[in-house]
Parts: sequence; structure tokens; C-alpha cells
Amino acid sequence: MKQLLCLLFAAVAVTACAPAVPAGEFRIVGKIENVPDSAVVRLYEPQGQMLRGMAVDTLVDGRFSFRDTISSPKALQVCLHIGDYQGGVLDIWAAPGKCTEIRGEGEQAWLWEVVSDIPEQRDEDIYRALVEPEIRELNRFQGILQPQELTRYMELCGQISEKTVRHMQTAPVTEVWMNRFAECARFLLYGIGTAHKAEMLALYDRMTEEQRQSPTGRRIDACLNPVVTVGVGDRMADGDLYDIDGDVHHLAEFLGKYILLEFGSKGCGACLEAIPELKEIAERCKDRVAVVNISLDPEPEWKEFIAEKQLAGNQWNELVDGDTGLGSRYGVKGIPHFVLIAPDGRIQDVWQGYGKGSLQEKIAENIK
Repeated sequence: MKQLLCLLFAAVAVTACAPAVPAGEFRIVGKIENVPDSAVVRLYEPQGQMLRGMAVDTLVDGRFSFRDTISSPKALQVCLHIGDYQGGVLDIWAAPGKCTEIRGEGEQAWLWEVVSDIPEQRDEDIYRALVEPEIRELNRFQGILQPQELTRYMELCGQISEKTVRHMQTAPVTEVWMNRFAECARFLLYGIGTAHKAEMLALYDRMTEEQRQSPTGRRIDACLNPVVTVGVGDRMADGDLYDIDGDVHHLAEFLGKYILLEFGSKGCGACLEAIPELKEIAERCKDRVAVVNISLDPEPEWKEFIAEKQLAGNQWNELVDGDTGLGSRYGVKGIPHFVLIAPDGRIQDVWQGYGKGSLQEKIAENIK
């Protein structure tokens, strides 16, 4: 009986992914139960700490699908949206000539099942199974957390980090291993997992020099060995910043004025909402305030976004991989992240997030 069920399962999987996927493409098909057909499924590609939107599909009879060109295995993420609600994120892998099947029930994408013979996906599933109880409990937290909820939330994240690090001590150092290490190392920035930082440092010793110099490796190193950050009252941090023509700039160019820094990304909804208000401040206060937008996006996406939105002014990028640039110096953990620098080069105010009118209020509060 068990053998028959396995054969039936395989037959369904083959049917769902038929016809064969061309060698230079990938395909993702999904069947989700108990979710309205109005729901939207989005496909993302992680790029550092950002996500690049790749495709969108709307559920029809619970089904969705994606396909695109690909030259090598790639880590992707699937997320379900129902109106303003987002139902978690599912880590999946795509590869040339391969079809990945997703099955599930309910709105939480991170609890859906992935059917695939891609080696990286099997590796991914092992890590996910390790922390499934914690993930299920995290699923209960939605929206703004109350203090008692935040405590439990942090505890669960710590347990996820500890279990993952323990497994990584004997697991092979693969690309999935590197990605999971980067997640655990980033937890340290929020005070999560500090009890086993020594184990993380030992894991870093397992990496080859080539792995350490990769974008993921540099992010890991930046989290394990964070730079000294600057805050209110400190002298501003500066560095090489490039415009879309490749010319280098420095914040010091604007000494004598207030400098309003915005660290953001094209994939950040609040960052997009802040654009009109930043533009208004740049124009209305141009004699006293220099607005500098520092993008955290990779170069191609950054330039494409500037052209698409026809952005003007000081649109700059450090063009570095990993959390090793000014974002790290200014303690950027979430975006949009704003820094107001006084004319003498001292940091006057720092804040995160955006709501309509909030930037005007901050400028009025700080500049008399």
C-alpha cells in the first residue's frame, strides 16, 4: 500500500510539472488549499538584505505558477498576499531544467511543502525541519507586538539560531549553509544568539577564503565583527559614494548645511512612500538642507529604479557587497533609516520608518 501511495504521489508531481522544463529555464507550480482565489503569490530573489521582485501570480482554483530563464541554481522566496496581509515567506530553490512543486494549506507560506529533487532544496528542507516548532509558534504573532509577546518572539528567534548553529557544526559548508549562517549572524545585531557567538566564530573558521570573500561571507563577517557605529552627538561617518555616472562623492561636500540622509531600497514600501516628501524638502529647503539618498540596492536594480522613477538630486550608492559600508557605520537595521547631520558635521538626530508628514515634522523640530 505504501509503495502504491508513493507511485501515485510521484505521478501527481510529474503531471503538475509537465511538460518538461527547457534546460535554460526553471518552473515553479503550486496548489494551495483553503486560500481565496483573490490571493496574490509573489516570487522574490534575495539580494543581500533586500528582495528583488521577480513575478506575481493570482491564485485560480488554488493554483499558481512561475517560469523564467536561469543559468545556475538560485535561492528564491515565495510569499502570499491577501489584501494588506502577508503570510510569511517560503525559501525555495530553482535550477536549470527543473520544476519545483509547492503544496500547502492556509495562508502561511513558510509552512507549505516543497517537492523538488534539487540538492539545495533538500538541504534547505533539513534546516527548516530543525526549527519547525519554533516557526509554527512564530506564526501566531502578527502586527505590532506587545511587550510580553516581544519577549517570547525574541526567545523563539534565539532558539532558532541555537538549533541552526548546532546543526551547522557538523553539516557540510554549502551555499545553503552560508545563507543560514548569514541569518544567524544578523540576529546578533538585535542581541539574539549572543550566548553562542563563540560557536559562530568557530563556524567562520570552517569557511574557505573564497567563501569569506563572497558577498554572503562579507555579510557574515560584518555581523560577527561589527564596526564602531556613530550616533547622536558623534562626528558623521563618511565614505566613497557613487552617482549613476560613476563619479565619486562624499558627505563632506555639504558641510555648512544640514544633511538629511535616507538609507533605502526600491523593495521597501515605506521608502517609496517617502520619495515625494524627500523631494519637497530638497526643493523647499535647498539653501539649508542637502538631501542625500543612499541606496542599498545592487547597481543594476538601483540604476533601473532611478530611471523608472526619474529621480533627481543626490541619488548615491556605495556599490559594495555585504553590510560593510556606511549603513553599518550608521547602525542601519531597518529601512527607511534617516540621519540628520548638523552643519558642523555632528549627528543631530536619527530615526527609522516613515509616515506621511513625518519628515516635515522632523525638519521643523530640528531646524529652527
